[in-house]
Amino acid sequence: MKLRPFFLYTCLLISLTGCQFNQLNIDLDKKDLFNFRFDSSVPNSFEQKLAILFNTEKEAENRQNQILIQDYILNKYDIYGGSSLRALEGEINLEIHIKMIGNKQISKKLVSYKRYKSNELNPFAQDQMIKSLESEMQKELIDQIIFEVHAFEM
Repeated sequence: MKLRPFFLYTCLLISLTGCQFNQLNIDLDKKDLFNFRFDSSVPNSFEQKLAILFNTEKEAENRQNQILIQDYILNKYDIYGGSSLRALEGEINLEIHIKMIGNKQISKKLVSYKRYKSNELNPFAQDQMIKSLESEMQKELIDQIIFEVHAFEM
């Protein structure tokens, strides 16, 4: 009986090492190679989150690769259903367009979607929930940007 879990764990570890599974993170040597430029539609909170990760403040002119982030669009939709006059759910989608310019040029549209229950009686609490969801969606988009930067480097 004790051999079965051991055998399963061994097979799992062999398969993970065989497929070269690794966690994506920013290489400390390469994170200073990118110059970020932002459109006027991008909020300061998103710029600051990227500045913490990629050191966007120092020596931006000397960097060879540029990433242009533009068209920051946050849309809110209400989903109605049943006999009630209020929305049952809401959906928020956040999308940005990024353009990576280096030896080659790549344009991508990154999108994040979230749904939330809109049966909150306090409208201030619902507004705060939407703000926290937007912050969470910004973090997801930053993770997508990190993934695209790694793909661009290859």
